[in-house]
Amino acid sequence: MPFRRIEVPSLGWQLSNLMAAPSSAAPETHKDGLDAYHRLGGNCFHLHGEGGETHSREAIGRWLRHRSLRTRSFVCTQICHDAWDDQRQCPIDRFTAEAVAEDVAADLDLLGTHYLDLVYLDDTPDMPVEPVLEALGREAAIGRIRAVGVRNWAPERILAAIDHTTRAGVKGISMVVTTELSLATPTQPLWPEYLPFDQAMRETVRAQNLGVFAHVSDFNTGQCLFGNEVPVARARPEWVQRWSTSANRKLAKRVRVLAEARGLSPRTLTVASILCHSFPVIGIVPLPSLLTAQSAEYERASAVVFSEADRSALCEV
Repeated sequence: MPFRRIEVPSLGWQLSNLMAAPSSAAPETHKDGLDAYHRLGGNCFHLHGEGGETHSREAIGRWLRHRSLRTRSFVCTQICHDAWDDQRQCPIDRFTAEAVAEDVAADLDLLGTHYLDLVYLDDTPDMPVEPVLEALGREAAIGRIRAVGVRNWAPERILAAIDHTTRAGVKGISMVVTTELSLATPTQPLWPEYLPFDQAMRETVRAQNLGVFAHVSDFNTGQCLFGNEVPVARARPEWVQRWSTSANRKLAKRVRVLAEARGLSPRTLTVASILCHSFPVIGIVPLPSLLTAQSAEYERASAVVFSEADRSALCEV
């Protein structure tokens, strides 16, 4: 069964509710994984910025050209990721207008395309946001990007950015990218500097009619509450410990009951719960997962309609 597609008004796109995320760390999965994703009806791709990720960008570009799918596919790339100064042994902050232009140009070249459907970037809260927003506006004005997203921006920073872009008449924010949207509640984010997807963020997304790209890997969803998680979800002890609360253990019991009643696995049900919100959510799935048994679970999760009654039964709200 093909992945369900949903309308994302802030983008003007109908996207499959699961987005493929290839990684340069697993280049051997690119072609077969992309072919599998295409067979499932997927039409959107996430390319992150850590480590450069040049191989994944080149592979996606070649694959889209070979399949003649560029105009029917949505490509999202992360830009302005911090670099590392080997000599000084410290990060290089790239939250700058210059980095916006550099990275957009680099991604266009690596992908072999004339435009990027969306670019997103992390925040540096102590840096002025206006130069970066105006640089993004210039890229949109000349057609090199079509939408803007943010990750780890506090709600008040998002609102200030929207106010500035509205007054300046430049491209505003359309999407929020997060690792922190989940059914269970972690005690801390995936990385210390990441921001929670809390009630204030949910209200901001709803009020501003934004969409969300949410990572739905095992370490983002608390699969360790159920076992059978992928090994990388235990790569760091804190990635397991952050789910270890009495509230989450009670939630896990309710997930198991509802999942069994619907003939689903706990992984399928938790992913489905993330995809079904009052704002549009597209789940980001690691491409290699589509070449394992998990693929069938993601496929089923895409199709589940998760009602408020279901959510109430799980969360007792």
